[in-house]
Amino acid sequence: MIKERLLDLPNEIENKKTTLLSMQTHLRNEKEKLQMWELTELASISSEVDGNGKAKYSNDTKRKAELQRRIDVSEEYAGIEELVKKLEGKVDILNIQLEKLLNEQGNLRAICRLEGRE
Repeated sequence: MIKERLLDLPNEIENKKTTLLSMQTHLRNEKEKLQMWELTELASISSEVDGNGKAKYSNDTKRKAELQRRIDVSEEYAGIEELVKKLEGKVDILNIQLEKLLNEQGNLRAICRLEGRE
């Protein structure tokens, strides 16, 4: 039983690492979408002018406040942000599962060494 399990574990570990890598890539892409959304909105905010041709959001505090207001009302941003949180949770779970498999592999190797001495 131990031998079969030790032979199966490398494939399970590889599959878990591949899934984790894919999930991390997806997470990184979604975070980049959030950043691009924010940069696009910030550029729009910075270029807005009032009726007199003066900057509508003349200082950094006003620009940040307007950006936050837009974030708060954006369904697109909220959707991406929710997906990011879900992906972060999945990445955490995959890391725990991978660590468990690696621990199991180490424990089984230790058992084999102990049984080999007897």
